[in-house]
Amino acid sequence: MFILPLSPFLREQLQGSFNMRTFKTIAIVIGTYLAAMVMEVIMASSSPDYQGGISVIVILAFLGFMAPKVGYRWFDCFFAAIPFYGIFFIFRIANRVAFLPEIDWSQRTN
Repeated sequence: MFILPLSPFLREQLQGSFNMRTFKTIAIVIGTYLAAMVMEVIMASSSPDYQGGISVIVILAFLGFMAPKVGYRWFDCFFAAIPFYGIFFIFRIANRVAFLPEIDWSQRTN
């Protein structure tokens, strides 16, 4: 297998793009969880009988809103509720959102 060597400038550009995309992905995931935790605190402080669960709704709402923009259907957000796979799915959506202007995935037609 023959691999073309990359120029140092191109290698630096690709590496910089990867690092920024990774940083944006992690920031989106942390921001989503932070928004969910803020809503959880607001609900818990407003009602003494609050049992919890608003954070799941906030995360699923974010994923349901962003999924059609990155090549998924809105109801695919429920994949986030599957243990272990849900974490992977949340990072996949966040990774695509982080690089939304430069689309590198196939778009849905429906």
